[in-house]
Amino acid sequence: MQQRFAFGVNIGSGGSSGEEILSLAEQAETLGYDSFWTGDHIAFHTPILDSLTLLAMVAARTRRLIVGTAVYLLPLRHPTVAAKITASLDYLSGGRFIFGVGVGGENPKEFEACGVPVRERGRRTDEGIEIVKKLWTESHVTYQGKYFQFSDVTLEPKP
Repeated sequence: MQQRFAFGVNIGSGGSSGEEILSLAEQAETLGYDSFWTGDHIAFHTPILDSLTLLAMVAARTRRLIVGTAVYLLPLRHPTVAAKITASLDYLSGGRFIFGVGVGGENPKEFEACGVPVRERGRRTDEGIEIVKKLWTESHVTYQGKYFQFSDVTLEPKP
């Protein structure tokens, strides 16, 4: 059995212009890299762009690179909104999006700014992952959790 290794680029966006990021993505694709990743924060100790907006820009300029979050702080967002945005990104990129999620917590101030107690981040992430998966794969989703509740929601298009 032949094993294939994949190589990617993980960038921090702080201080980079859109053109610099696009140039790096184009170079990565030309050099044969397989993927392009970026981290995610709402507020951080260095400037950081919104991860999904950055990846949408990169996906629009490249043809082959997989784009992904490493990692997206799901507990800071409503999972229904995150499911819609990420499904759209995957659809528009031709299925080239990977959604890596995490709990975060190294910057409690961003949790405070989003109205999310940092101590709830794990349980909110668990619920969020469950909701995102359901909305990506099912129609007429109803969910009654500790943090999120809704009924009869269908997101289209699916990723």
